[in-house]
Amino acid sequence: MDNRKHLHIPDNFAFIIRTGGANLRYSEFKVSYAIAVGGVGAIALIGHTQCGMVNLIARKQQFVQGLVERAGWQPESAEEHFHHFAPTFEIGNEIDFVLSEAKRLRLRYPKILVAPMVYRVEDNFLYLVDETNLLPESPEREIS
Repeated sequence: MDNRKHLHIPDNFAFIIRTGGANLRYSEFKVSYAIAVGGVGAIALIGHTQCGMVNLIARKQQFVQGLVERAGWQPESAEEHFHHFAPTFEIGNEIDFVLSEAKRLRLRYPKILVAPMVYRVEDNFLYLVDETNLLPESPEREIS
């Protein structure tokens, strides 16, 4: 969903679904359509560092104020909206979430290859998450 980057890919190469936090739970019909009708056989699930869906509670005031100033909402309605949806879209940490979402998609679509990836805003590189080197007790995940 990040507006800082544009994917440069050939025409007719891929379906692109942009979602906050690389969270496809609420775009699943679109994924199913791309597979069933569009013939998709693989999913590149791309999260990124500095993701706005991490630590949403820290952005509550900015969110509420933005809806009040830019959209004309009442502060109470904007705050209620935040509290209703933030828990649904909070992802925790970018790498852990992209791994859990890849696992979920593999269970849902067992014949589809799902590649968990992370774009590092800090260096402008795209990394494949190394799932073979994960230590359960380690808070940091390997990217390669």
